[in-house]
Amino acid sequence: MKSAILACAAMLSAFDTVYSRPLADAAKDLAKSLEAGCIVTGEHIGDELHFALAGKVQEAKGAAPEKILFEIGSISKVFTGLLLAQAVVEKKVTLETTIGSLLEPKVKFADARVAAITLKQLSTHTSGLPRLPDNLAASMKNEDDPYADYDEKLLFDYLSKAKLDKDGPHECSYSNLGVGLLGHLLGRVYQTPWNDLVVTKVCLPLGMKDTAVEPGAHVVRAAPHAGGEVVKPWHIDALAGAGALRSHAADMMKFGEAMLNPEKTPLKEAFAMMMTPQADAAAMGGKIGLGVFIGRFNGDQVFNHDGGTGGFCSGLQVIPAKGIVRVALINNNSIGGSAVISAVSEQNKPAPGPQKEIQVPADALKEYVGVYKLDSDARFTVMLHDGQLWDRLTGQPFLKLFAKEKDRFFYKAVAAEIAFNREDGAIKSLTLFQNGREMTARRTEDAVPAITLRKGKEWQPYAGEYRLMGTKKLTLTVRGDTLFAKLEGQPAAPVFETSPDRFEYDVVEAALVFTRDDKKEINGLVLHQNGLTIPAARVKSPTNAPKE
Repeated sequence: MKSAILACAAMLSAFDTVYSRPLADAAKDLAKSLEAGCIVTGEHIGDELHFALAGKVQEAKGAAPEKILFEIGSISKVFTGLLLAQAVVEKKVTLETTIGSLLEPKVKFADARVAAITLKQLSTHTSGLPRLPDNLAASMKNEDDPYADYDEKLLFDYLSKAKLDKDGPHECSYSNLGVGLLGHLLGRVYQTPWNDLVVTKVCLPLGMKDTAVEPGAHVVRAAPHAGGEVVKPWHIDALAGAGALRSHAADMMKFGEAMLNPEKTPLKEAFAMMMTPQADAAAMGGKIGLGVFIGRFNGDQVFNHDGGTGGFCSGLQVIPAKGIVRVALINNNSIGGSAVISAVSEQNKPAPGPQKEIQVPADALKEYVGVYKLDSDARFTVMLHDGQLWDRLTGQPFLKLFAKEKDRFFYKAVAAEIAFNREDGAIKSLTLFQNGREMTARRTEDAVPAITLRKGKEWQPYAGEYRLMGTKKLTLTVRGDTLFAKLEGQPAAPVFETSPDRFEYDVVEAALVFTRDDKKEINGLVLHQNGLTIPAARVKSPTNAPKE
């Protein structure tokens, strides 16, 4: 499966900015599940600032938690967005400057629509470019460091052949390629590599002396982990602007505080532009500025972004109206930054009042079944199982829905509701209501996939460890009533049974087909993706497989 620099995503998870506990306490609880590594947090609320470390980081050698260096992954995109804004302020470019005007005749475009992509579209993921270039895999010499060998030549080769199906701007669809290209283009504008440009134009003016692609040797670095294993740090060449920065909590707090009070910084005009909504980003909770996602919680505007590389995860949240900045840095890819930050709401929150469930005949529930699209990356799938309505959001398990009134349903697993919206009597969309946030997804004509739902114990025979081509570890675990697959160096993702022994991902177009021996016992699997079939022998049986 392709590696990706991760971002925050829409989640059916608890989050409430009113009833909260300290971020350090939330991290301490979550760190108990880490097989290795730690969580460093920074939290600024009003006049109070607190840093903390939960877990273990042997390499710290007495360094203060807030001075330990982490890869921040896709939070780098926010820096690239601010760098674009500053370039506009300095009249080097405009938001409508096209990539063709900056690259031709160096690149001869096969599609004029690619040449017409604007810098704003690159920063807001509305360019129409895919998440990753299709020539990345061929250039990859080491899957544990997937971007290291993707250079300018390969990037320009891709652009010269790329084609779009329509004129932009497109619907927001997360693209490491797009923001990586933006960073590379800004480097060409200033005739300075992005790695150096972001330091001189953004980091140093904000007093972030240790934030860079390669900070000085004096800074203590946390070792990257995937589960219980130490993995390699990442290096990113031509696409550095999408995720190459390293930083620590003290510097990231300076960045968040600058977002709270941009007028006190030398980049006030650039911050204003970066933090202005530029496009819709439904799957990310609302809007997107230049590189930063913008939503609302309990009526307050929130700016946020997550990051993830092979052995690190990170999260940044800024709520100007409440004077809140939260930073979470993890040197393990098993816990997301937003998961740590959202966990502040899990304690001292009053129990919701009992919801009164009404019974709806299964035949009547069929009207709601369908696929509802937030954007090209995220969708709700609503299906009927055993006379009950279930739904999932892309990348998450199915949850049961309970009717409370006509067209209105609630979850028992999380504090959230779904409303189905009608137009001329027909259901055309659904809206998720959760903790002051609303997300509306339009109904599509897509068929609901044939998915089998079972109790978790029925998936346990598939659990275990498999080795792709005898080398890359793929771990299958059961969480609740869902089977999850975790490829070494990547986050776990749910897989769903679509036919006997065949499980499909919904986050990528890929499937796992399990194989059996003469005794009908599972002895391996085959990964089907991108036209390839990759066998994987089983090396651990269900009896010693990990359970979650």
